[in-house]
Amino acid sequence: MKYITAETWLAAGLALLGILGLVFLAQLVAEPKVLFGRSLTAIPPTLFPSLVLGAMAVLAVALLYSLRGTLLAEHSKTFEDGALPRVVMLFAVMLFYALTMAPFGFFISSALSMATIAWIAGNRSILQIIAVSVICPIGLYLVSTRGLAVSLPELSSIEFFYARIFDLFESAPEVSQ
Repeated sequence: MKYITAETWLAAGLALLGILGLVFLAQLVAEPKVLFGRSLTAIPPTLFPSLVLGAMAVLAVALLYSLRGTLLAEHSKTFEDGALPRVVMLFAVMLFYALTMAPFGFFISSALSMATIAWIAGNRSILQIIAVSVICPIGLYLVSTRGLAVSLPELSSIEFFYARIFDLFESAPEVSQ
């Protein structure tokens, strides 16, 4: 007897959630407050959720496509040996991330969580873990705050550091041709 694999269930569920989230996004996100006929935000409140839900749906469908040859398995075992403790550890890391975002700030909590997740996933290269744990939160912070105008919680010292870096780039002399 053939069984649907756990990966297939996960990919199908994520694709369905992403698509349903996009379809019902207007009911999920509240309208922004208006002051004197103008919105208080620079971007529509549905932009960021629609980007995340759309990316999740596309990635889940791509995962389903990549699993197309292995959608069914001969055995019903859904977890490898030792997978359940890793799932519990991953949940604990995500809980830690959610609880430390405000007191530690976005960068520190993201870097710690990403390093721990990389270790749980099996990466043992300290250099790779440090690089990913530092570069990705900086990039995500800059894209979110500068590109999407989303406010993320951050420690004052780190925000001042970012501001100094941007001041250096903005005050640099322009090179004309």
